[in-house]
Amino acid sequence: MLYWLKVHLRGFIMVLHLVWLIPAAIFALLCYREPRSLFNAYLLTFTLMMMGIVLAGLTIVSLERFIGYTPAMISFYILLLAIPISIFASTAYLIFNGRQMLQLEGLRLANLLSLLYGLAIVGLGLLHFLAPRSFLANWIFLADLLLFYGTFLYLSYIIYAFFLNIFPVKKEPQTIIILGSGLFGDKVPPLLAQRLDKGLAIYEKFNRKPVIIVSGGQGDDELISEAEAMAGYLIDKGVPADSILLENKSRTTFENLTFSKQLMLAHGLEQDRVVLVTNSFHALRAGIYMKQVGLKGRSIGSRTAFYFLPSAWIRETAGLICIYWKWHAFIIGSLLLRFLFSLFRTLFSL
Repeated sequence: MLYWLKVHLRGFIMVLHLVWLIPAAIFALLCYREPRSLFNAYLLTFTLMMMGIVLAGLTIVSLERFIGYTPAMISFYILLLAIPISIFASTAYLIFNGRQMLQLEGLRLANLLSLLYGLAIVGLGLLHFLAPRSFLANWIFLADLLLFYGTFLYLSYIIYAFFLNIFPVKKEPQTIIILGSGLFGDKVPPLLAQRLDKGLAIYEKFNRKPVIIVSGGQGDDELISEAEAMAGYLIDKGVPADSILLENKSRTTFENLTFSKQLMLAHGLEQDRVVLVTNSFHALRAGIYMKQVGLKGRSIGSRTAFYFLPSAWIRETAGLICIYWKWHAFIIGSLLLRFLFSLFRTLFSL
């Protein structure tokens, strides 16, 4: 095998690179045509996985060819060990982050998500050791598939959102929509202030020409609407009141975009020159809703405290799954059918 590789190495390398270059080219084309597509997220993650596998394999072959067999095998085992080590480190961080969220954000289900995710991985790992050949084997295998599927989606959304957020806003928008979040009574909390500061920076970048829409209704524990508090924050920062439009009825992200579009139509604003500002973890889902209501432009995320991101991204993954739940139901249903068929075959063979 190694002799064949040495003889045909150049052609073999070119073929191997096509494994990730072809999906990379398709990704670039699809992303250029419509960046607000979740298929792009899956394709980007697949491309990066294939590129990593190919480059790792070629590195090992090159080491064997130019240095020797032993260094190549050492590198191979190091790469193999990197997989369980990364899983262990990620799981440990999820559990640590869950504890951190409880300390900083309080006891709520939304703040337990990273902890529960980490404990689920630990529990599943223990089952592999405690019941490897029991009647639970099929159930464990199904749990493995579902966990892998969920983790693939989770990582895909994080990677793609990070990719989209790298690019600065270059085309001048006519409208900047800033999405609200919860208030402390009538005060703007740090999370919302980050969105407002990001929107303000874009407003200043384009010489204070865009119109700013602040979008957010009034929650049950809020003294005023989020839009009113956001407008006050921007006015205190020097934005003229006549540059701000208030959308103060929405209670969800989809309503944010729907009602903001109605406000734009009422004031004669174009629907194809929009920048939507929210937090980094929320920008991908907000961009999907933006496309659904017919607004053209892009969404961009502000910085978010790092400790807040794991749980926030788990929530966003659940939200994105709900948007296209029929596709995910079909995929998970297919997995369940194969599992049930395997289970019945095992039972009848006893």
